[in-house]
Amino acid sequence: MKQMENLQQEIIEYWGKRSRTYAKQHKEELQASKKNRWQKFLFPKLVTSEKKIKKILDVGTGPGFMAILLSEAGYEVTAIDFTQEMLAEAKNNAGSYKDKINWLKMDAQDLVFEDQTFDAVITRNLTWNLENPVLAYQEWFRVLKKKGILINVDANWYRYLYDEQIYKKYKKDRLITKKYQIKDYYENTDIPMMEHIAREIPLSKEIRPNWDEEVLKKLGFEQVVTVTDINSLVLDKVEQINFSFSPLFFIQAVK
Repeated sequence: MKQMENLQQEIIEYWGKRSRTYAKQHKEELQASKKNRWQKFLFPKLVTSEKKIKKILDVGTGPGFMAILLSEAGYEVTAIDFTQEMLAEAKNNAGSYKDKINWLKMDAQDLVFEDQTFDAVITRNLTWNLENPVLAYQEWFRVLKKKGILINVDANWYRYLYDEQIYKKYKKDRLITKKYQIKDYYENTDIPMMEHIAREIPLSKEIRPNWDEEVLKKLGFEQVVTVTDINSLVLDKVEQINFSFSPLFFIQAVK
């Protein structure tokens, strides 16, 4: 238990320190060309004949990209993060939408909400970073209303620590950014610290979204749909070059 608490504290401290540069990255995503890709991809996934989606929980909001996107579209959004610095950056990014979003400091694995509170739960680039992702999925299932939708966008970010071929692709992506003199999203980040954390958390070793699909079905989700690579749909060319070694995957599950 003590070891888990120490790991959680390391994760919080890492993202707290990285909050400002990560927020800058999210602010760039809120520019029209990048934002439009996400709107075009995401919004149709929230339309269902069985349920009207109104109340949405954004889990691990970070600097607030998803919360802002959804609030702009008229959804009633609650956004949570376990890092106070990230919430501060998110509010700053939100501009005129800051007061329309309910911002809360909360552990994604230990939600305070009552059962069946939300029509949808959305999370991006979070699950890989959790000490107990099964518990997180249980909580997200619990707070979803019947026929509610879970959407998870994530990647096998640190699978390269356990797979030599992926590691070679990761290093190649770094070289290509230099060759074409484009932004490398891994520059000015504490890679040794993040790799240390990644070795301690469970999902770095797993092959996803296969792992997630099995867990979600066991928890009782009736429909689970996965797409293993959505990079070309939501990322610009520079982002695609940076992250080709570990493409974003998409999960949609209905309670």
